[in-house]
Amino acid sequence: MTVLGELAARSRAAARDAGRETRRLAARQVVDVLGCVASGAGHPVARTWLPLVPTDPGGVVVPGLPAGYRLDDAVAVGATLAHLDELDPLHGRAAFAAGAVVVPTALALATARGASGELLARAVVAGHEAGIEASLRCGGPALYDRGLWPTAVFGPLAAAATAAVLLGLDDAATTAALALASTGLGGFLSADVLGHGHYLRSGSAARTGLAAALGARAGLSVSTTLLDGPVAALLGDAPAPPSPTGAPHLAEVATKTWPCARPLQAALAALSALEGTVLRDGDTVVVALPTAAGHFVTDDPAPTDPTAAAASAVVAVRGHAAGRAAEPGWYREVAAGAVAAPDITVRQEPAADLDATFPARWGAHVRVERGGRTLGTASCLDPEPLGDDALLARASRLAGRDLTPWSDLDALPGTRRHRTVA
Repeated sequence: MTVLGELAARSRAAARDAGRETRRLAARQVVDVLGCVASGAGHPVARTWLPLVPTDPGGVVVPGLPAGYRLDDAVAVGATLAHLDELDPLHGRAAFAAGAVVVPTALALATARGASGELLARAVVAGHEAGIEASLRCGGPALYDRGLWPTAVFGPLAAAATAAVLLGLDDAATTAALALASTGLGGFLSADVLGHGHYLRSGSAARTGLAAALGARAGLSVSTTLLDGPVAALLGDAPAPPSPTGAPHLAEVATKTWPCARPLQAALAALSALEGTVLRDGDTVVVALPTAAGHFVTDDPAPTDPTAAAASAVVAVRGHAAGRAAEPGWYREVAAGAVAAPDITVRQEPAADLDATFPARWGAHVRVERGGRTLGTASCLDPEPLGDDALLARASRLAGRDLTPWSDLDALPGTRRHRTVA
């Protein structure tokens, strides 16, 4: 069997066998990403980009936006907005932001088809399984060193597997959908600033995956060996053997507590653990991260764009000192020069000991210095995920409405009844 055939079979099995607890985890992802999409709708990049996307009064409504969109545009808009605030969940070992691509695809297509909540949950499980497994087998975080963003590379496969479940595709058609989604694999990661183009890539990945599934349903044919020989030629290594079977990959996806780059989550968690240490002007905070974090974390003290602010260790630490690091508005206001940040120096260093555990753990060490002496040190290897109640409360606050119904997808008879949310 080809790699794509294995991914198709694996994603379909994960969806078919998803028990109540796995579907609950899928609902958790949906709630989390709904909040991220609604938050992203107010992002400055959204205000610049959304006028370029045509609206459809009778189309699918995206959270946080008043207008409807054509199905493929709704998928792309939702997936783009989900990632803008860097608050979307991530599978660490695969370095794959599955939720940003999978959930908007599932919601838009389920809404258009009036699918049940249970089918929506199974589609979310399938999309995570296919995309994460593809990234794990084909490099995962190692792709950063090749200038590639794993979510952009394998996001189309995740979206295609998601759509395949909702469209009722069989094994052969699902394999074809993943193959069609693989024909344009790519997704460069900038060597300097991420830029707005980086965030548009999650939307492009979702749109490509949806189109691939629809094409497979229509009978389009394509080679199913694209992840065998060609990927080895592109990446320099043949795909790794399949991951062990067992719990679905969805179970390893971690939520973010703060709307900033993933490596900074551990740094902020470590700072939060320094009880009794209150940062003040003139302090220095040393943040030690895995070397690979340098691909998407900076020490820029004055970013002029909110997406760059979310990647700045300086902005995140100063936000912690101001008590606002968990607010998307903090990063936007800093970029706009609309807030006075605490005068705290932040130095970023590589940590060889953290390299040894990366990417299974995205850890951080922090050290607070004042007047030439160390006030405190702390480390965090695995930030505690938000509990269900806290996640639901945050998502509801970001969405501006109660998302409690979405915390139990099995209870939703058909998402068409929830168009104002989905």
